[in-house]
Amino acid sequence: MRIMLVTYRYGRNIAGGGERYLRELMIRLARKGHQVDVYTTRSQRMIQTPFGYLVWDNFMPPGRQEDEGVGIHRYEVRNPRPRRARSVMADIREMHERERESPIFAALLAQALEGRDEHCFLSGWHERELWEDGPARWTRKSARLVAGGEAMTSLELDAYSYLDGHLLVEIPGKGSWEFELEKGRPRKLRMDFAPSGSAAVNLVVPRAVRPMEDMREVGIAVRRVVVTEDGRERSLELDRGWKEFLDTAPEVVVGEVLWGMSESRPRRYARRHHYVMGPRSPHLEKQALTAARDYDLVFGSMAPMSTLDLAWRAARHAGKPFVAFPLFHTRDPNHYWAHFKDALEGAGGVEANSRVIEELMCGWGFNAFAVGPGYGLEEFSAPDIDGEAFRREFGFTGRPVLLWVGRKNVYKGYREAMAVLQSVRGKGCPAVLAMIGPDEDNLPVGGEGIYYLGALPRKKLLDAFDACDVFLFPSLHESFCLVFGEAWLRGRPVLGNAYCAAARGLIEHGMDGYLCTDIEDYGSRVLELINDPALARRMGERGKEKVLRTRGWDPLVDELESKLEQITTASKPEVPNSLRSEA
Repeated sequence: MRIMLVTYRYGRNIAGGGERYLRELMIRLARKGHQVDVYTTRSQRMIQTPFGYLVWDNFMPPGRQEDEGVGIHRYEVRNPRPRRARSVMADIREMHERERESPIFAALLAQALEGRDEHCFLSGWHERELWEDGPARWTRKSARLVAGGEAMTSLELDAYSYLDGHLLVEIPGKGSWEFELEKGRPRKLRMDFAPSGSAAVNLVVPRAVRPMEDMREVGIAVRRVVVTEDGRERSLELDRGWKEFLDTAPEVVVGEVLWGMSESRPRRYARRHHYVMGPRSPHLEKQALTAARDYDLVFGSMAPMSTLDLAWRAARHAGKPFVAFPLFHTRDPNHYWAHFKDALEGAGGVEANSRVIEELMCGWGFNAFAVGPGYGLEEFSAPDIDGEAFRREFGFTGRPVLLWVGRKNVYKGYREAMAVLQSVRGKGCPAVLAMIGPDEDNLPVGGEGIYYLGALPRKKLLDAFDACDVFLFPSLHESFCLVFGEAWLRGRPVLGNAYCAAARGLIEHGMDGYLCTDIEDYGSRVLELINDPALARRMGERGKEKVLRTRGWDPLVDELESKLEQITTASKPEVPNSLRSEA
């Protein structure tokens, strides 16, 4: 087959698990006799500015090169103009805020929560605070709360007003209620309605006020919210705002809401998103659209970059089958745009990498499959891997070592890893945390027992996997989590994020590692594994056996080839029987 990959950056010395996976896959497809060409940029690094937009270098040489049998065509990136990029990013942020405050968003969330014991203080709320007699959460002039459940029949809340006035409570499809409130006097408010599986509640006061020595504008303070269903009461957590919901609610709900909202978004925002995310390369776009007709298959990667959409447009323009490698992050709103949905819906196949993400994507209507990346197994059995040398070099001898590996940005969970170490050391354990990976956010890292070692040569990284007692990776935004397999291949137990679909697709909880929910959970599991080396060893060996059994590159490439053959066959127009007989 003649295969064309359109991706945002590509090469040997590029940081990132997704980039490493795609390069290894392209090389192995070329070794199998396929013609593989990559259309990409000259970029080696992209940097997220403090304002949120991306800038790209043009470090790699232009033109065509060859990398282990793969042809690479590189084109220059044009970076956004700073003043315009800041304006566009501000506009996109305001758009997201308007969306979340809209009745459409609340209705989508209410529909997604139908019958689920879930809730979200969606918009119009200040952060929860703790008063002397318990928690409270102030509204602005209006606020939205969405709750799901089994046959809910009432909602009750305790309200406190800073001024005399009244409160209007609206629940679309169920009714509206108006209550008089007295300054400084708490009041219980109850709304009864016909049995329902969800409710979108809108709270409105005539005006918001600014209390003395308080910069906020506030409406009313809500002290307690309770729903009644099937005769039982259920209290709603006041601190479950949109961010907390986005991070921990079922991904099927998150996806239903965010995909639904993306479809109602004006298309002009897609152009603005392309401008600030990039890479913006007119020559790459022109060449990809022209060259696609010379290939049997077009691959596109990856969300949220413009190259995924470009690959889809090139394939469609040339009438060629399209296979998406989105490396999708199920909890990242930046991956939910209508132009990405168009590409994924139009794809003959969408590589989900994980069975958990495959199931989600199939539910969204995509032709998803999950083969995923492999590992160079021989690399991890090299006789010169030496964890003790790593411990000696960095002064870790005799101390428990926790390891975190990734690109250093807040989305990869390094701050949570540092908090876990502080929790562990606070319980008397002299553990250290070694953090390895390129610095992308340039934020300072410090604290007792924390060692940020930056990007290390591959040999020393393998030594680090061998040296650690526990591999810790609390990242929420992943499409596969290659680093878990690397830790397992050196027989180490792993701790991952229970709310990350990719982590759940890899870790068998209690068998080869643990899926954790918060800092306390991570900390207790770390201590359990450090205090029970035999348990840690058994878990690590189970993980190693699983990787050796299931993630060798050769069978995975064979599986992918079979899938690609199905896609290309399905895309060919069927020859009428009459023509077959004439032939």
